[in-house]
Amino acid sequence: MKIKKDYIELFILGLMTFLFVCFSLDAKNGAKNGLALAEGVIVPSLLPLLIIFNLTIKTGAGTVIEKLFSPVTEKIFRLPKSTSSSIIFGLIGGYPTGAILTNTLYDNGDIDNETAKRLLRFNVNGGIGFIITAVGTVMLKSEKAGLILFISTTISSLLIAFISSFRYDKIKHSDISYISIPIGEALNESVEVSIKSVLNISAYIIFFSALNEMISFPQRIMPFVEITNGIVNNHKLFSLPEIAFLLAFAGFCIHFQLLTIIKKIEMKYFDFLFWRIIHALLSFLICKIILHFFPLKLAVFSNVTQIVSEVSYINPTLSILMILGCAVIIFDIEGKKKKC
Repeated sequence: MKIKKDYIELFILGLMTFLFVCFSLDAKNGAKNGLALAEGVIVPSLLPLLIIFNLTIKTGAGTVIEKLFSPVTEKIFRLPKSTSSSIIFGLIGGYPTGAILTNTLYDNGDIDNETAKRLLRFNVNGGIGFIITAVGTVMLKSEKAGLILFISTTISSLLIAFISSFRYDKIKHSDISYISIPIGEALNESVEVSIKSVLNISAYIIFFSALNEMISFPQRIMPFVEITNGIVNNHKLFSLPEIAFLLAFAGFCIHFQLLTIIKKIEMKYFDFLFWRIIHALLSFLICKIILHFFPLKLAVFSNVTQIVSEVSYINPTLSILMILGCAVIIFDIEGKKKKC
C-alpha cells in the first residue's frame, strides 16, 4: 500500500513539475501576483500584529488577559485560562494567528496536545481586519456587510467551543499560568517566530497563485483553494451567507499552512477538516438568520440592487433546527471518541 502511495505522490509531483516547466510564463505571472499580495497585504498587516501577540503571550502581560477572561475561558469553554489570549487574538488578527498562538502556548508548555487540538477545532478565523475591512468595506462597499460576516463566523466559532466543552468534566492544566520571560528576550523570540510564520504564509500564497495561473481553477472553486485571491476576485458570484461559509472554511491554502502545527500536536487532518466544515455550515446558517432580521441591500450579486435576505430559501426556524442538528452531530462524535 505504501509503495502505491509513493508512486501516486511521485506522479503528482512529476505532473506539477511538468506544468511549471511548460507554463513557466503563466507560473511566473501568478507568482508575481501572489508576491504582490503577500508584500502589500500579508506582511504589513499581519507581521506587526503577530509580533505584539506573541510578545504578550511570552511576557507577564498575558496574565492580565488571563484574569479578565478566565471566567469565560474556564467556566464556559472549560479551557485553561492561559488560552484566553490565543482565542481573543485569533478572533482579532485572523487566520492563521489563532493557530500560531496555539502553537506558541504548546511550545511553551502552557497547554498539552489535547487542549491544542480543541483550540484548532474552532480558533481559525478571518479576523477583524480581513473580514470587516477588506471583505466588507473594500470589496462589498459595506461596513455593515463586513460586520455581519464577522459576527456570523465569530458566533459559530464560539458555539463550537461551547458545545464541544461538554465532553470535558475537568480543565487540564487549569492551574498553569504564563511562563513569562524578560521583555528583551521575549521580543527577539517573538520577532523570529512571527517572521517565520509570515514567510510560510507568503510562500503558500505565492505557490497557489502560480498554480492557479496555470490551471485556472473555476471561479466558484477558487475560494476553496486560496481564500484571499478567491474572495477578492470572485466575491460577486456569492451571496453573503455563502461568503460567510467560505470565510469560515478558510481555504486549503490556509489548511496547508497549518499542517506543521497539526502534525506537531498529533491531530489528524480529517479531524481538522471536519471542524472547518462544521464551522462553515454554522456560519452560513447564522448569517442567514441575521439577514432575516436585519435585511441588507447590496449591489454586488447582480447588476440589479437586491435585498440579500430575499435570496434565502431556508426560514429561521429551520435554520435553528439545522444548527441544533449540527450540535447533535458534535455531541455524538465527541461521545464516540470518549468511549474509544
